[in-house]
Amino acid sequence: MEAARLDFQQLRIKHILYKSKVRSFLYGGTFDNTFFSAAGPIDIWFSTVGTIRYAREPEILQLIRLHQQLTTLVLNLHKLYSNGQIEQAHDGLKEVDFKSDQFIQILSGLDERLKQV
Repeated sequence: MEAARLDFQQLRIKHILYKSKVRSFLYGGTFDNTFFSAAGPIDIWFSTVGTIRYAREPEILQLIRLHQQLTTLVLNLHKLYSNGQIEQAHDGLKEVDFKSDQFIQILSGLDERLKQV
């Protein structure tokens, strides 16, 4: 399943970029509205690759839900940051890191499982 490995590697990279963009805007960078919307690269990956090629894999639904939770959290952190509550926004990075670790763990598990098929 070399194609699956490549697909999951793409998702992993997109997720790492996502997390990097969160840190960036929380430390003074520009907030990218499109990136953190349904038109962002992870949402597009899920709609064009994930739910098409891997629709039967329960982990895909878990990853979608987790990404939605992350996006809700990120939008809330952006709101806090924009309202001058910078410390509270920075504190929220702990939850972003926790959910990000869960995302990578589920993705790695799916990758390993499909590699053995």
